Amino acid sequence: MARCAAHDPRAIIGAMPDMSDNSRDALVVDAFERLGVPLTRQRRRVWEYFSTCARASTIAEAAAAVGSDGVGQATVYRTVALLNEMGLLVRVQTSHPEACYTAIGVGHTHPLVCHRCRKVVQFDGEGDLSVLERHLEATTGFSVYGHHLEVYGVCPACVAQAGTSVAGEAGEP
Repeated sequence: MARCAAHDPRAIIGAMPDMSDNSRDALVVDAFERLGVPLTRQRRRVWEYFSTCARASTIAEAAAAVGSDGVGQATVYRTVALLNEMGLLVRVQTSHPEACYTAIGVGHTHPLVCHRCRKVVQFDGEGDLSVLERHLEATTGFSVYGHHLEVYGVCPACVAQAGTSVAGEAGEP
């Protein structure tokens, strides 16, 4: 299986930490089946790459990683677009000039992204966001059915490497 160069499963906090990898895979397979889209060997390899990567990756990085598994660059581009449409991958902002993507956990999760090294930690954020949604419904009259949230910062390793706090740095999101 293709692995992300930054793969460290201990760094990924999934939406459902008590679920086995097989259970998560079954949920992804089910998502493809519900859409009537085949989960081909190539699509599975691209999903495995992003779902095991502890940092946001570019499409070119993914293509390089899964190329030895017989997955072409065009297939990676199309699969990333499909996974993004399905809500399994999200495009995140980083300091990298190319678009970066990260897998989001099956279930309700959000990415916390290091702006410098692209490390990603998933969190659920369930409690406070539910309160915010109810507040928005009450104050605006909208019927809120969902949200998209990404949180950006600088991870402890990058802060230590910089040797100083980076809070409020110009140019940081």
